[in-house]
Amino acid sequence: MLAAQVPSPSSSIGPSFAQWRSYRQAHRVSLVLFALFTVFVLDRYRVALSGTFSPPDLPVLATDAVEELELARLEELSMDKAGNSTIGFHAIYYVNMQARYDREDAMALQAYISGLDIEDYPAVEADMIDPVGMPPTHRPSVLKAGEKGCWRAHANIWSEMVRKKLPPVLIMESDATWDINIRPIMADLNKNFVQFLRRINSTAVHDPSWGSKNNRRALERRNAKHKNATMEARPNYTASAPSPAPPIEHNPDDPWLSEHWDVFSLGQCFETPQDKDIHLIYPDSHVPEGRDYWGRILGHERVIRKSGGMTCTTAYAISHTGAAKLLLRSAIDLDNPVDLLIRRLTLSHDLVAYSVQPPVIAQWEYRHDIGMDQRGAQSDINGGKHKDTPTDADMEGWHDVSKTGSVWVTKRHHRDVAFDKMALHVAWEQIMGDAVLTKSWHNPKTGD
Repeated sequence: MLAAQVPSPSSSIGPSFAQWRSYRQAHRVSLVLFALFTVFVLDRYRVALSGTFSPPDLPVLATDAVEELELARLEELSMDKAGNSTIGFHAIYYVNMQARYDREDAMALQAYISGLDIEDYPAVEADMIDPVGMPPTHRPSVLKAGEKGCWRAHANIWSEMVRKKLPPVLIMESDATWDINIRPIMADLNKNFVQFLRRINSTAVHDPSWGSKNNRRALERRNAKHKNATMEARPNYTASAPSPAPPIEHNPDDPWLSEHWDVFSLGQCFETPQDKDIHLIYPDSHVPEGRDYWGRILGHERVIRKSGGMTCTTAYAISHTGAAKLLLRSAIDLDNPVDLLIRRLTLSHDLVAYSVQPPVIAQWEYRHDIGMDQRGAQSDINGGKHKDTPTDADMEGWHDVSKTGSVWVTKRHHRDVAFDKMALHVAWEQIMGDAVLTKSWHNPKTGD
């Protein structure tokens, strides 16, 4: 009797595994066919929809329009910078004598209500001047000690700018004053200053600093070297025309385009008529009507001009190229006070200088009938010790002060000043409101 044959494990597994592999292959084929069918259906559906619906035509901006929008945006950003708390400059410095706490306070109050950030730069006192530390001069004994100290204080700022290659800064005297709306005034000036540079076809000034793209001497040497090498290789060399200057556009990183100038005066007390016809007149609602510009009566207008040589260093912006020129000139021959040094380099066209009339910034002094003249408080240039107000001094002005809340006026030699709202004049109203000054005066009847 034969025993029943029991299939071995391998024989039972073989057919099952083969069947599983066959099923898996069939499943893969089905998936591929399904995917192809899905793609076919979706494509047909897309074609059908494209004939029924069409997206709206979107406007396409022309290249010129895009460029105009970009330029408008740059102008807006530049004006914003020019109207910021440093009015577009790296810093605002004012030079102040140690004893002039009154000027320190006046600066603080004006900056507070007009939104400026200002920095006190120490003056050089007359007693700090030693002849051994002064530069040579072909006019010995002309400058007073106070004038030498004044020059050195400005020169200290120039020196720092040259050493650190700083962006332009604004330098003011400690008795500077301005319109409370100086920030919008400067923003509007910025827009028109760029337009002025375009109108006169301005080009970048020579910048001798190491690595500068505007170093003309280095560029001339490179061009000469290239020309010689080319002429050796090609005897029939013909020199090509120089590359045109790049267009003048607003630059928010340098809103005042400082590579185009050495000095930009915002507060001089006098200028000569030299180069007065190189100017741009623009509307400014903050300027009262009736100011004269060399025979033309201005409305609510201000003038940007090529400087005719400034007198007074009330407020001037300076680039590091201008700082280098002034530092070099005075290091060789200190023959003039600082403002006349700038003036004469401007008149000789060794400085590229521009200015604004009426000036944006002027100098203040005290009313002449409140006892401050007797103290010698109206000027620091002569130095020396001062006395207190005598009891018999003219004090009639205090009656007006009790009504206006202001003891300050613009200096008499600033004839072109045209403020709508001088910051010091409106400080009492801005800070104290309707308060009456006399209510806090000493009352001799009660002793309070």
